[in-house]
Amino acid sequence: MPTNEKSAAGKTKPVIAIVGPTASGKTALSLRLSEKLPVEIVACDSRTIYRRMDIGTAKPSKEEQAKVSHHLLDVADVSETYTVARYKEDAERAIAEIHRRDKIPIVCGGTGFYARALLEGLSIPEVPPNLQLRKELNDFADQNGNEKLLERLKESDSVTAGRLNANDRFRVVRALEVTLALGKPFSEAATLKPAPYPTIWIGMGVSNRQYIKDLIETRLDEQIAAGLLEEVSSLLADFGPTRALLNAVPYKEVIAYLDGNCTLDQARQDALKHNYQLARRQIMWFRANENTHWFNVDVEDREQIFSQVSELIDRKLSS
Repeated sequence: MPTNEKSAAGKTKPVIAIVGPTASGKTALSLRLSEKLPVEIVACDSRTIYRRMDIGTAKPSKEEQAKVSHHLLDVADVSETYTVARYKEDAERAIAEIHRRDKIPIVCGGTGFYARALLEGLSIPEVPPNLQLRKELNDFADQNGNEKLLERLKESDSVTAGRLNANDRFRVVRALEVTLALGKPFSEAATLKPAPYPTIWIGMGVSNRQYIKDLIETRLDEQIAAGLLEEVSSLLADFGPTRALLNAVPYKEVIAYLDGNCTLDQARQDALKHNYQLARRQIMWFRANENTHWFNVDVEDREQIFSQVSELIDRKLSS
């Protein structure tokens, strides 16, 4: 594990975190800050880590990536399983390298589990995969349904079961796998250690959730116009319906359309609904962090937010 870099004064070097729901403008803010500060950006998104998942993840464009160094983008194929433990290891390495260049890492994204593991000291147990057990649990779910599998997890770990969706079978199976391997609930095995970096937490939020709904709808229509269907078709042709695709909005909805299971309009409506549900979960997750300074994108314009965030960072860095 990389050691935390320290300044000449002996202080652990800082990290800036920009978090919040999908479509709230996190990437745009990180790029504006790169014009003012000596920073590099570390993506904190469980979908932009995958190569060729570009349009549907709203991944920073090649032009945007050329403006400032980005890390943890395009590090895995959609056929791979990329875990939070692997993300933490890769991101810690990137942060250490950025600090050695005397720059400030901006950890930017909406995957709360990644952010918590990296910046809040959440320690994830390393349990090797048990392929036989996974097969047995998947067979059980095939025969009895995902809800029954989630009920099995609830019997041994109600906390983790309450955080998971029954249709996210992979994570339910993994939680059962870890619980059975360690002989204690997954929620108890994941422990909190002291935060590894002094982090300036910036949250991009909304006071009126209809505003985020409108942003999500606008972005989805832009993605469709930019070639989302063609992107999904190409990935399916090369990799098939992998877990990475089937667990990601709007990829799974487009796959349902391409498979002939719904109309394009229904796929669009499902993607809007699921993206808004994701945004709600993200808001709840990040609101639990009392250290976050929130800026409502539906109340203040982007220039006002940029100015206030800049002042906040200057004040924190000089203290």
